[in-house]
Amino acid sequence: MEEARQREAAWEVRLGIPELELDKLSLASAKPRRLRAWLDALPMGDPHRSAPLLLTLLEELPRLRIDDRRRLALLEQVRPRVRQMAYTLESRYLNLPLMPPERALQAAALTHRLFQGLALGYQSVATPLLRGKLNLPGRQAAATALQRAMDARSQDLFLHMLLYKSPPAGTWRVLHSLYAEAERHALEALTVSDPELPGQEGAVSIAYGRLLLTASAQPNQLRQPALMALYRAAAHWARWMPLLAEAADAPFHVDLQGDAGPQPVSVPADGGETLRYFDTRPLAAALAEGGASQRSRPLSDILSHHLRWVWLGPRERLAPRHPADGEMLLCLGLDAVHRRLDQGEDDEPLHRVRRVDHGDGGYCLEWRGGTPHTLRAGGLLALSPSERPHWRVGEIRWVAWLGDSVRLGVSLLPETLRPVRVSAGGPNAWPAPALLVPSPEGDDPETLVVPTTGYRSGTRLTLWDGPPRDTRLGVRLAGSPDVAQYMLRPTV
Repeated sequence: MEEARQREAAWEVRLGIPELELDKLSLASAKPRRLRAWLDALPMGDPHRSAPLLLTLLEELPRLRIDDRRRLALLEQVRPRVRQMAYTLESRYLNLPLMPPERALQAAALTHRLFQGLALGYQSVATPLLRGKLNLPGRQAAATALQRAMDARSQDLFLHMLLYKSPPAGTWRVLHSLYAEAERHALEALTVSDPELPGQEGAVSIAYGRLLLTASAQPNQLRQPALMALYRAAAHWARWMPLLAEAADAPFHVDLQGDAGPQPVSVPADGGETLRYFDTRPLAAALAEGGASQRSRPLSDILSHHLRWVWLGPRERLAPRHPADGEMLLCLGLDAVHRRLDQGEDDEPLHRVRRVDHGDGGYCLEWRGGTPHTLRAGGLLALSPSERPHWRVGEIRWVAWLGDSVRLGVSLLPETLRPVRVSAGGPNAWPAPALLVPSPEGDDPETLVVPTTGYRSGTRLTLWDGPPRDTRLGVRLAGSPDVAQYMLRPTV
């Protein structure tokens, strides 16, 4: 009994539940009908006026001396307004450079505060309910509060993913604690109504699994639209992904007592009984067969390919990394890369970045200061050590924002790659820049890097590389929203 009380006390401290000290709200009435009228009158189209009012309400609700069921009812009215406000603020921080302007950072910070305040409100409902013996209505109320808190915390962490930022210390620990407490009371799978979800039903395990799926998909390799599509789809997929106490041969695990997201099972963990495992391979197989995608919003081929690659089993880094210093010069985009390799133009705009480390397959680079729109995951670049020009072509595999700088993981393409031009639709079409990767072995086909838009498997081309020759695009081997790499096949 004493151990259980200590565990509950530790859980409440971890969640930061405030004391009940308010007899009334400062801005609105605590009567549901009057609160609804107050919320309806908020100028939701003007975040500068309405967001501070919502934040004050969210800060006071957990401290108000009212019945837990009534607090839950009030939060249920506030929640749609928070979601609406977050949607309004999205346009201010999405689809911007990796290092966004101050106005965008302020909008993102405001969204973080809204979701954190909403989560704390629901946690303040769940905590007293879980102290006592739960009857059937109490179990439903506790499960609802935990699911709403998990959803709000997940939205907060997902925003960090969208901005390619690491979450503050303790973020994952709170999420794991919410799931662990739901599991301890056998509430994790209890279905609750949720008008904000597809199908209008949810559960703690679904909200938690949705986040685990998103975090396990290497989100720093995806652009914002793909990440948002993944997060939407993961709300469906998490319903069929159980969390297991036994490893079996699942590729991922998560430690419910840790402060980190899901890890490959190859990463050592000391959690023991607090480890939970999940298997993404059935989902990857369904994507390969054309299933698992939403009919109304099908996933792009690029995103589906990425998910199959990461979920069939985490890849181990084979080549060791070595610390490095000095600077690299780089230019961004297929056109700039082509001009640099083809003509060696000195007037091409070049950027200076710092080397962090390197290996046989690429570099980790650090970009300081403002970033252009063309600096993004999946982008093509040419880079060279500043001290001795030797240009190589690479792809930006991942990005991460660290304070006043952005880290880039660059994977190098074969050194034998060379600039060519191609005409699609006949030899009289205007030749466009492309990159040819010669066959590493005599019997293997060549591959061609072209813009993603305007090309697909089966497209017939005239390749201008010495004497013009006719060819066609075969299987697509890799691709991003910017460029795609295809095998070349003879015309028939």
